[in-house]
Amino acid sequence: MRNDYDELETYNHNNDDYNEYNGQMTMTYDDLNRLVSSKVRGSMLWMVLGLLLTGGTGFLVYSGLASGSPIAYGILNMYWVFAVLEVVMVFGFTALLYRANSGTLRMMFVAYSILNGLTLSVIGLIYAPEIIFSAFLGTLTLFVVLAVYGYFTKENLTKFTPILIAGLITLILVSIINIFLQSSGVDLFISVIGVIIFTIFIAVDVNRIRNNIITYAVQEDSEVLNKIEIVGALNLYLDFINLFLYILRILGRKR
Repeated sequence: MRNDYDELETYNHNNDDYNEYNGQMTMTYDDLNRLVSSKVRGSMLWMVLGLLLTGGTGFLVYSGLASGSPIAYGILNMYWVFAVLEVVMVFGFTALLYRANSGTLRMMFVAYSILNGLTLSVIGLIYAPEIIFSAFLGTLTLFVVLAVYGYFTKENLTKFTPILIAGLITLILVSIINIFLQSSGVDLFISVIGVIIFTIFIAVDVNRIRNNIITYAVQEDSEVLNKIEIVGALNLYLDFINLFLYILRILGRKR
């Protein structure tokens, strides 16, 4: 994929005349800007919806546990089942990406957000409310700053994806090893590295959404653009959740 600003140079900055792109007439620079802004904003709004569904579901389960609801305790007892289903849904989302329409992908995203709320409800039993709030506020601050940078930077940040993937795989392997070591020092190291990785992922994923929209905008295929929007929302949602959990591990103290 070419740099997004290289793509923008194929458009006319000075007037509303249409430019030639691979022998075809295409949209103006201003049209492209509006489309990019709209779709990136769409990804953000879907991400926010996912977070609201996750937070709302988690709060309902936590409230049920506090009131002694048997349904809530049943959900708690099925924690690992829901965790496995989450992994299956992510792989399913990826597998259906090119076959399912954007409406189906949106429904899967909503279902995943609710399912994730069931599994994350347990953090209310582990961490104090003020710690959870502080972790959320810190995550939100980092997300906004890095999202703005990823959107406006002239650099193509997707070139850092292989490094981030390698770091993420290493993080997972070290986490598995530490299950047996039970080292608090290694756990802190994992949490700090996790914060760094997912903080960078935010900027890269926002940048990727922008680049992909610019690349496919010339096709004027609304279905493809809608898929980019919802896939981007899932990536940003996962970035936010993972960053939040790693910050929570650093700040958290058990009740």
